[in-house]
Amino acid sequence: MSVRPAIFYTIAFFILLPIYFWIQPSVKPTSALQEKQESLLKLNSIDAITVASGSESLRFQKDKDGKFYNLVAPPGKFVPHDLMDAMASLLTSAKSVEVVAEDTTDLAQFGLDKPKSVVTIEAPGQPQPIKIAFGNENPTHTAIYAQIEGIPKVFLLGQNMEYYQSLMFQWIEGKQGRSA
Repeated sequence: MSVRPAIFYTIAFFILLPIYFWIQPSVKPTSALQEKQESLLKLNSIDAITVASGSESLRFQKDKDGKFYNLVAPPGKFVPHDLMDAMASLLTSAKSVEVVAEDTTDLAQFGLDKPKSVVTIEAPGQPQPIKIAFGNENPTHTAIYAQIEGIPKVFLLGQNMEYYQSLMFQWIEGKQGRSA
């Protein structure tokens, strides 16, 4: 075997490689999924959150200093501050979500005709509270369907929101940790 073909192919490779990248069309990162994503809430901070699930509800709001959230309803119950902070942070940092339905009249398929829970958010600069209804899990059990009151779109949100809600109700019922 001769060295000559190896040298020839190496030279051809290094000549053709820049040409390949020069004529290669640039790939833009816009996929169908990214086009269907949009901002959920445009909030810098949250003053109070009320979570209602069935006949149970809880409400927490920022203290006078604006540093921590305190549980105000039901009275005499306890939920850790970091859990309330995590839920508020999740709502303020939700940058983009997947829109699964633009305008639907059949909310039953998403479990939004009778929501499992409703979160009401009071934020500075918002003239009225924002209500988000949460329905069923998606078929892969990785996210939950949600809809903001007054907006016909159905969103798909991560399971963290439902998880935080269930933990809070466990604390209220005394099934998690111990009451303070």
